[in-house]
Amino acid sequence: MKKFLYPILVVALVLTCLTACGEKKGNNFNQATNGAETTPTTEPKKGSDLYHDCGGEVVLCDYSKLTKPAEYPGVSDEELEKEYLSQIAEALADYPNYVRDESRDGTEIKEGDVVNIDYVGKLDGEAFAGGSDEEFDLEIGSGTFIEDFENGLIGKTVGTTVDVDCKFPDDYHSEDLAGKAVTFTITINYVGQKKDEADDEYIRRLSRGTYQSGEDYKKELRSMMEESAKKEYEDNLYEEVLKDMIENSEFKTILDEDVAFYENDMKAYYESYAAYYGMDVKEFVTEVGFSSYDAFLAKCHDDAVQYVKEYMVLEAIAAKEGITVTPEIFNERVEGYMASASMTDKEAFIEEYSNEYLNYCILNDLALELLVENAKKN
Repeated sequence: MKKFLYPILVVALVLTCLTACGEKKGNNFNQATNGAETTPTTEPKKGSDLYHDCGGEVVLCDYSKLTKPAEYPGVSDEELEKEYLSQIAEALADYPNYVRDESRDGTEIKEGDVVNIDYVGKLDGEAFAGGSDEEFDLEIGSGTFIEDFENGLIGKTVGTTVDVDCKFPDDYHSEDLAGKAVTFTITINYVGQKKDEADDEYIRRLSRGTYQSGEDYKKELRSMMEESAKKEYEDNLYEEVLKDMIENSEFKTILDEDVAFYENDMKAYYESYAAYYGMDVKEFVTEVGFSSYDAFLAKCHDDAVQYVKEYMVLEAIAAKEGITVTPEIFNERVEGYMASASMTDKEAFIEEYSNEYLNYCILNDLALELLVENAKKN
């Protein structure tokens, strides 16, 4: 896990140095672009442009006394039940629970019936990929399947197995099947009657047998919720410890030019996106969540001050502790950065970001890790 957020985002996004400074969480570019590609045409910054050595003076607090945030106490029965019911309600909305209507056994299928079926599709006598399923609920006439399939079941008897000859439309999305004649062997298990609640049989069918009952799924759900809470705790641990360090340290001087470096970088980032979408930056920032351009500028300034404080604190810790980046550490960390950025050419990566800048990132990561290790001991 990489902890030093600012350089990590540079590596991962290969854009400019910016974490999201929107008033809404994340950069909601799709809101402004209707899901269009969100990569600006501007070239990414080079390592020499990314590196900025902050000055100023900071008096560090006693970081040996830092404490870690309280860990998540675990999932209560009430939390589990609430999440379970929420998931079941969502599942029922998307996949209604149809139970067997015994009064329809042996009757003929008609349009509008929801039939539970097993089926196998064959092309030239051989089963084809994606053409088979079991215990599938199909509403006849819904257009869920190709027309020949659904129409071919009308008038067939519940509880029987039938062969239905079908022809895929010429414009079918799969080129292998478009315009082809196939035969489906279909077992009509029953006609379904909608049930509003989720019983154990519904859980079994919905999970394809992974869970045999609601209680089975609750056990797995508890495990997943606890795992998610632990991950969230770890993700927030570094941020919270650094935040405490900054709040308890004394910043005697913060240089205006340092703040301006990051402030201008953030503004340039949004300006590049605004230009990409053919918008004025003042209009663009309101489209992605800011109440006004002045609010955007204020947030850029506040974030820039925070970045400068982070760098000042971590650099001071690295100097105090005599932390150095050995060739072995450099290679290991760079490979980690590359993996997070899904990049494989190490030489090109280092050339892009420069040894100087990468060393700078790694040194700050090491200092932050030291802070967290101290906090974990207390």
